[in-house]
Amino acid sequence: MQESSGASELHAPSRNYHHKDKRNKLQQAKAGASPLQNMAAPDMSPKAGKPLVQNDAGSYLAWSGKNQPALAGEKLGCGLLVLKPLGFALPHYADSGKFGYVLGGSAVVGVLPVGLDARERVVRLEAGDVIAMRAGEVTWWYNDADGGGGEDVTILFVGDTAGAVSPGDFSYFILAGPMGVLGGLDAGLLATASGLTSPEQAATAFRSQPAALLTRLSRKLHGVRPREHDRHGIVVNAARVPPDSTGGKTVTAAHLPALAQLGLSVGLALLDAGAAVRGPWVLRDAAAQAVYVARGSGRVQVASAGGASTLLDAEVAAGSLLVVPRYAVALVAADDAGGMELVSLIKSSRPAMEHFTGKGSVIGGLTPEIVQAALNVSPELVEQLRTK
Repeated sequence: MQESSGASELHAPSRNYHHKDKRNKLQQAKAGASPLQNMAAPDMSPKAGKPLVQNDAGSYLAWSGKNQPALAGEKLGCGLLVLKPLGFALPHYADSGKFGYVLGGSAVVGVLPVGLDARERVVRLEAGDVIAMRAGEVTWWYNDADGGGGEDVTILFVGDTAGAVSPGDFSYFILAGPMGVLGGLDAGLLATASGLTSPEQAATAFRSQPAALLTRLSRKLHGVRPREHDRHGIVVNAARVPPDSTGGKTVTAAHLPALAQLGLSVGLALLDAGAAVRGPWVLRDAAAQAVYVARGSGRVQVASAGGASTLLDAEVAAGSLLVVPRYAVALVAADDAGGMELVSLIKSSRPAMEHFTGKGSVIGGLTPEIVQAALNVSPELVEQLRTK
């Protein structure tokens, strides 16, 4: 804020102040806007991720709260990992709890929980798997497909950044490489603390990896063996989750117990080609959503809790991320051509996602006469809204 050039403006006679106030209100009335409506609206537009790492091992894309204020505002975060055959993501931990959803391909993943003498869990992930990870857990990610024609693996990460170093962003702390967490410590002290014989040996141990996050291995790691029982409680495949009345799926703590500790759920929706529409829906338990368009394109609308204000009306395509704020109402329509696939984080372990129309909806659950009186419409139209 700039300082005033003098004190006279602050201490102007009251008649001048009221004259200015009246003039301002008149200008707002002519514009048809209240003072609140004249305030700049937050940028709600869907965004694509930006690559942080990209090499022969794969890539990591991130969405930042600095570029997408709605992410920071609702304290959500998102990233996308692509690993090529023999691609390896170095062991690391993060400042946020999150889930990973496998969009395609297969990978072997290790998870080391927080705590002394914790046991590493090694699992194989396939397309449709959801894996839950708490903040601070060490994970590594490995595409063990053969380099001669194997398939890339793509994994979406979405999480709660309320406790993050920078809300709206995931921060990763890597155990090796030039960004390694031990890189800034004295090599001599590291040697003594680690039982090594010299600073040179410590430098070799902790500073030999040239890759920042992703590296392509020269051969398969035959000693890495996933264990089926390690999936219990931290991984579930979406095929095992029954659809709701609208055809979508919500993965909750009932299907994946680890989600209860994170306070998150996962929404999955497939919209057929031919301008299929999902919604309008609302989360009445004050849960925000981050929605990723995994496939296809279409149109999305988000309306504020006040009703008359449209926060977002935009075309979206695969790779876009958007935020549905708390209590806002959302609607998505797929393009005629290819349909859409949506993956969303719901910031609640027991989400109350409800549609407004159709069987099992808000309108469907109310007494028909109440709906008729509230909407001021015919009984026939009420019946259509309740049973579509």
